[in-house]
Amino acid sequence: MKSLRPLINTMLTVAMFAIAVSCNKEKDYDREMYENNVYLLSASGTANIYTASYDLKEGESTKYLSIGIGGSKPNPTEISVTLEEDTVLLDSYNKNNFDIDSSAFAKTLKPELYQALPTVVTIPANPADPYVQVPVTVNPVSLSPDSIYFIPLAIKSVSGGYTANPDKFNVLYRVTIKNDYAEQSSTTRYTVNGTILDAANKSTLLSGTRIVRPLTANSIRLFAAGVSGVIPSEDDSRKIDVDELAQKVKYSVTVQVNPDQSVTVLPYGSIQVDNIPLSGYNKYAEEELNGTIYKRFYLSYRYRLQNTAGSETSDPTWGAWYTVKETLTRN
Repeated sequence: MKSLRPLINTMLTVAMFAIAVSCNKEKDYDREMYENNVYLLSASGTANIYTASYDLKEGESTKYLSIGIGGSKPNPTEISVTLEEDTVLLDSYNKNNFDIDSSAFAKTLKPELYQALPTVVTIPANPADPYVQVPVTVNPVSLSPDSIYFIPLAIKSVSGGYTANPDKFNVLYRVTIKNDYAEQSSTTRYTVNGTILDAANKSTLLSGTRIVRPLTANSIRLFAAGVSGVIPSEDDSRKIDVDELAQKVKYSVTVQVNPDQSVTVLPYGSIQVDNIPLSGYNKYAEEELNGTIYKRFYLSYRYRLQNTAGSETSDPTWGAWYTVKETLTRN
């Protein structure tokens, strides 16, 4: 027994050390619990940006921005969070993305397009969720798919001894548009199959993908078939200034979906378009195959591009007609 005493003493020492360490950790844990802070939710990996997509067919509608509460325990007392317009992030975003090209700058959403947000938001004591939602009601029907719109927000103050997270106290709430056929927040692409016939009756196969933009509740915009060789390909990864954008979209057409699911192809920019009646075409359809729903446009039309603009003394001049028969399937 005598020989076991040193071993027992060592074991007791280790146990007491472990208990002391555990107590210290518990104190640190408790201390962290009560170091709550408040922050504005933004998407992971973004520079304090939160994107909400508003459906054009709904008109004025409501999405939500979340105010989060950090820490591992619910806040034991009520917190009041005062919000204000942020004055830093939008300038930083435009500088980082567009440098001095002010024509391409992201815009602050006009106040008349959304309902004023509450100035003070209350976080109740011991909330069921570690966040509260702030309603953001927007009427998106006049917004352009070519522009970036933000509501810049910041936490001005927090009551009750709580603090705002210094890295997440402000956010750019981005308002984007969508409809049943395309969305702005992520690029919508359709796979294309068909033919295009030129003025010499030469037929060329159409293939690849085409980018589609939402315009209204029932219409989209896309390049007319076959014009990709005339202008730079549309690529979201590079920055397009306003002049270039105007040059690009003049080769675009609008596809309008009618109540009976027939479609009408219309000019978007300086382009002439005629719809060509063809059985099974100029319609939108959602077709099931092997349990998968395919969303498709069947288009039959002809178009020609403007060579010179008209004036008070002369009419515009036009190029040759191109006749298109194509099927676009949403990716």
